[in-house]
Amino acid sequence: MKGAFQTRPFARLLIGTSLLCLAAPALAAEAAAEAAADQAADANAGKLDEIVVTAQKREQNLQVVPIAISAIGAEKVATLGIKDAKDLSGLAPNVTIVQGTINANAAVISIRGINTSAQETFGIDTANALYVDGIYIARSGGSALDVMDIERVEVLRGPQGTLFGRNTTGGAIAFISRAPSETFKLRAEATYGNFNTANARITLDPGSIAGIRTSFTYNHQQRDGVVDNILEPNKSRDPGSRKSDSFRFAAKTDIGGTGTVQYIFDWSRTRSSPMNFQLTNVADGTPRAPIVVNGIPVVATQQAPVQQYLAGATFLNPACAALAAPTRTWRPTVCNDISSTSLDTAWGHNLQIENDFGPFKIKSITGYRRWDNDYTTDLDGIGAFRGPQFTNATLFNGFPAPLLQSLGFPAGTSAFLAGAAVPTVQQNLFDTNNQRRHKQLSEELEVSGQSDTLDWVVGGFYFWEKGSEDNPQNSGFVLDTNSQVFSDAAFVGVLRGVGFPAAAAAQFAPLLAPSFRAANPARYRMVQTLGRLTYTASAESAAVYTQATYYPGGRDSGLRLTLGGRYTWDQKTMIRLQNGAAAPAVPDQGRTSFSKFTWNAMLGYDLNRDVNVYARIATGYRAGGFNAQDPASGGTLPSFKPETLTSYEVGLKSELFDRRLRFNLSGYYNEYKDLAIAVPLTNAPPGTFATAVTNAGKVTYTGVEAELMAVLNENFTIEGNAGYVDIKYKEFNAGLPVTAGQPLVNIASIATPAYTSPFTANAALNMQFPLTSSGLRLTGRVSYTYEDPKYSVSNNISTPFNDLLRNDAIKRVDAQIAIDRIPLGGGEALIRLWGRNLTNQNAFVRGIDFGSLGYAGGYFVDPRTFGVSIGVKY
Repeated sequence: MKGAFQTRPFARLLIGTSLLCLAAPALAAEAAAEAAADQAADANAGKLDEIVVTAQKREQNLQVVPIAISAIGAEKVATLGIKDAKDLSGLAPNVTIVQGTINANAAVISIRGINTSAQETFGIDTANALYVDGIYIARSGGSALDVMDIERVEVLRGPQGTLFGRNTTGGAIAFISRAPSETFKLRAEATYGNFNTANARITLDPGSIAGIRTSFTYNHQQRDGVVDNILEPNKSRDPGSRKSDSFRFAAKTDIGGTGTVQYIFDWSRTRSSPMNFQLTNVADGTPRAPIVVNGIPVVATQQAPVQQYLAGATFLNPACAALAAPTRTWRPTVCNDISSTSLDTAWGHNLQIENDFGPFKIKSITGYRRWDNDYTTDLDGIGAFRGPQFTNATLFNGFPAPLLQSLGFPAGTSAFLAGAAVPTVQQNLFDTNNQRRHKQLSEELEVSGQSDTLDWVVGGFYFWEKGSEDNPQNSGFVLDTNSQVFSDAAFVGVLRGVGFPAAAAAQFAPLLAPSFRAANPARYRMVQTLGRLTYTASAESAAVYTQATYYPGGRDSGLRLTLGGRYTWDQKTMIRLQNGAAAPAVPDQGRTSFSKFTWNAMLGYDLNRDVNVYARIATGYRAGGFNAQDPASGGTLPSFKPETLTSYEVGLKSELFDRRLRFNLSGYYNEYKDLAIAVPLTNAPPGTFATAVTNAGKVTYTGVEAELMAVLNENFTIEGNAGYVDIKYKEFNAGLPVTAGQPLVNIASIATPAYTSPFTANAALNMQFPLTSSGLRLTGRVSYTYEDPKYSVSNNISTPFNDLLRNDAIKRVDAQIAIDRIPLGGGEALIRLWGRNLTNQNAFVRGIDFGSLGYAGGYFVDPRTFGVSIGVKY
């Protein structure tokens, strides 16, 4: 029974829709309300809809909120098929979002050039908060939003804190769901598309029963991979594949005539094979000279000679050999001998209680969430291969016997070693698997009120999280033994190892080393490096906040002044059991705490009934913490410092031509201090890849944003946005000087902002044509999204392929066409044809440079996808 339940979504959908015959009595109760709504729509025909947001904890017209905010309503969410944060990339100015490395739900969010770290570890807070029905989601991988009945998405740009649960420096994305209906509602939709996409969704609101309104949603999604793993016969396990089932229940009831209680439970299980990693660059081992920055030479990462090793290796599957040749051109095939899979299970509770006491309102939001993630990832895409292995015990295998006798080996031993082959090893460049467990608890209590001249809110927020990670890693490090073992200098140590006195070793090394280099039976050998990262991290945060808006002369005076403040206390703890090949005798530990007061001040003024301007100064704060890979000192883990931000913003909001044109404009200047950045280490042990989190010092962000929406006529509307940001590093002390004992060097002049497109733009044409007098209509939308090329890492000192890994510009064309409001037994139906990335642009969107390991690669956008959706609602 369980298997049938999981694999037959369309059968379940049909069973659900068969219940419609029971709905007729309930439909009459809603007819009057719908008729009133239709009359209001007729009165506003040809005008833009008013957008109501709750960004300031009360319902307001978007146009009077004195902050930069974009809102996406339910109809647009459905049209665009928005399921999670990744689908929002490009829909708001200066907002770009890319897929995480190892998890289908995770997202790397950048708002106004301030990005959430791609380090998917539990010791680093997000710079851009994600909220689901008021609950702060600490880890985007555990968000599981595909089951939400989304009413609205609000994208807030700029620092948040005095009104939102957790401090953020870049911005916030808030998903708001639809409350359960008082009357019967049923919505169902089924989708089929290429790559064997098969989705089904059903939402049922039984109506008010004993004063309780409820809503039930079930969602199933599945598709095959978008890249063919030639080593995996099952297309449903190819990279890009996904299969998920999720369920959501919501209940809401009134209390005492002035209050409400709402409870939401959601559960989701997703099995996926994340985006495909493609090899784009390999190094040849050429030594890199120190890089001179501000007249000071700093250490540059040295790369292993992967190119030469792969050229001589034997691939277990001969078809994979061609894929070992790196290329920036997208390939439809890959060799993952370790099938990349990710299993995510997430669930949570959300309890909201509010009551209006007249002079003031009280609202409580309590949330608890769990997220389990198990994944295995192949991070090279070229399959397993076999080649010479380096070990100290077999260093002299295969060398001529006379040469070995010159080192003092007996004749018998020399003959034995000369006849022994250099051992081989079956290996990948890099693969990893992981088990992550995370849970969080949050509570927010706020009291608010308003009068003719004042809106105010006072609140408190508490947040706790705990996460653990167990991450075994397997990498192969290529060693050029001629330069690293048999060079003149290195051979001194070899001679000492076989018994030569120090003076003799120094004397004979230059004489013997050239002969060993010339006779070397395997110059390039691989060191198999097995490591493990295991730790537990916890965080606790508490805050009190207040904000008030004053209207001198009353609400109709056109002038409003807002002041807000917040004080936050944060505490972080990490216990690391292992970080490398062996566990320390005593676990590494770190514990630290931070506190900060942040504030904002806003001034808004209505120039007339259609145009208003505003100015805002706000401060932001992100707590410091621990990077799980940072080296410990004496068993103590180092922490990085908190970040602080001061943002200056001015803006204009307007609705012109009798609400037929909406144009909003904002400009900002941000000063960031102690920006925390994950930087690959230049002094990591040979054969390892690790990153450290460093505070970059001072960074400035200067940008401008514009949004426009216009009604051309009764059939066409246009909308668009554009954003530009210029990022300048003033101080970035991350360069390791060549001279030992000197302070870190400021490399700001060569720093490259990560995950940030300087310019973003989106434009769309919407259409609707009535087909019958009963409401049947034809609708359509075509949109174009552009994002400038962006870097994935912050400098080319520790990441030599940085410039070559700069991402492609995104140039995406999407389109939908639908017939909706099709009469169907008292309800209505729709049929929609949709396509994404219609030009099939194979854009490279994220790169990873493995530094000293000597190779790099990355990820491409999904190829063209298209399909048809059929839906009904009652």
